[in-house]
Amino acid sequence: MIERSAKHYSVNPGEIYLSGGDPNFATPAHIRDAAIKAILEGYTHYAPSQGIPECQEAVANYYSKYGVDYDPSQIHITSGGGLALYHAMAGFLEPGDEVLTFDPSYTANYSYPRALEATVVPIPLTEPGFHLNVEELKKRISKKSKLLMMTNPCNPSGTVFTRDELKAVSDLIIDNDLLLVSDEFYSEYVYDGRKHVAISSLDGMKDRTIVILGGTKIFAFTGWRMACIITPKDLYPKVRSKMVCRIGPATFIQRAAAVGFNALTESYGAGVMKEWRDEFDKRRLFFCKRMDDIEGVSCHTFEGAFYAYPDVSSFGVPVEKIVQELGEKEHVRIANGERFGGVSIVGKESPAWGHIRPCLVQDLDDLEEAANRIERYLKTLK
Repeated sequence: MIERSAKHYSVNPGEIYLSGGDPNFATPAHIRDAAIKAILEGYTHYAPSQGIPECQEAVANYYSKYGVDYDPSQIHITSGGGLALYHAMAGFLEPGDEVLTFDPSYTANYSYPRALEATVVPIPLTEPGFHLNVEELKKRISKKSKLLMMTNPCNPSGTVFTRDELKAVSDLIIDNDLLLVSDEFYSEYVYDGRKHVAISSLDGMKDRTIVILGGTKIFAFTGWRMACIITPKDLYPKVRSKMVCRIGPATFIQRAAAVGFNALTESYGAGVMKEWRDEFDKRRLFFCKRMDDIEGVSCHTFEGAFYAYPDVSSFGVPVEKIVQELGEKEHVRIANGERFGGVSIVGKESPAWGHIRPCLVQDLDDLEEAANRIERYLKTLK
C-alpha cells in the first residue's frame, strides 16, 4: 500500500498541482526512520565537502547494477540536482564554447550554459516519441562544441533512449573528442519492459561521461535536496576546482540516503520502487490517452519519468497564456513545456513549440478532474 504525503505547501484549496516534479508519495518509512535515528545519534554537524563515505559507497554500489563500476571517491554528494548540473558544466565551459543540448530537455540544460557565457545548440528530437535522428546531432557538431547535455529518461518528453541511440551518440562523442553530461535522475521510472541503459557503460564512454544522479525523485524526498555527481577520476579535479558551493546535504540526510540506495539492492527497497512505478504507469496510461482524446490536442504516451507532454499548438494561443489561464480560471497548475526546449533560440522550429507539461504527481481521481478542467478550458479557445 502506497503511503501518500501531505499536500504541497504551495497548493491552495481546490487547486490541482501538476506543475513541479514532486511525487505525492511519502518518503519510504525505512528512509525516514534512518534520518530520525541519525539525528538522535547526533549527526547534525557539517559533512565532508565531498560527502560522507557511507553515502558515496551506497551510490557506487547501487549504480553498479547498470554495468559500470565507480570508486566511491568519484562520487560527490551535492545539495540537489540543479547544483550538480551546474558544477558539471562549470568545470569545463569557457565563454564562447558550444553546448549541444537535446530539444526538448531539462530547462537547466539551456539556462546554465548561458550563465557560463557558452552558446546553446539545440539538437531537435524529431523521431516519434521525441527520439533522436543521429544526423541532427552530427550536423550540429562544430569546432566550438565542448560537451553534450543529455537527460535520460528525458524530462519533459519521457523519452528513454535505446542502446542503439546511445551507441550512435557515444560514437560521435568519441570521434569529436567531446564530453557528455548524462542526467539520469529518472532511471528507476521506465515502462513497458524498457531498460535504462547507462551510456557510461558503453565502450570508451566511462572516461568521457559525468553522471548526475539523485535521491530526490527516486525516494520522493525532493525537499531534502540530495543528488550527486559521478565523475571520471581524471576529470574530477577540474570539476571540483570550479565548484561555487561545496556544502552538501545535512549529514543525517546523507545517512538516510545511504539506507535508501542500499535498500534498492534488496527486495524491500526494490519492492517499494516497483509499487511506485506501477502507480505512475497507471497514471501515464490514463492521462496521456485522456489528453490525446481532447480535440485539438496531441499527446504521446511517454516511456519514462512521470511527465505528460501534450501539444496544444493547434489552438493558436501562446502557451504562456494557456498555462496562466488554466491556473487562474480552472485552478490547475502546470508547467510551460516550451521552456524545456529551444523555443527561445529557434522558435517554431523547436519540437518543444506549443507544448505544456503536466506532472503526474497526483492520484488518478485528481488527474481525471484536472483533465476535465483542461478540456473545459481548451474548448473556450475555439
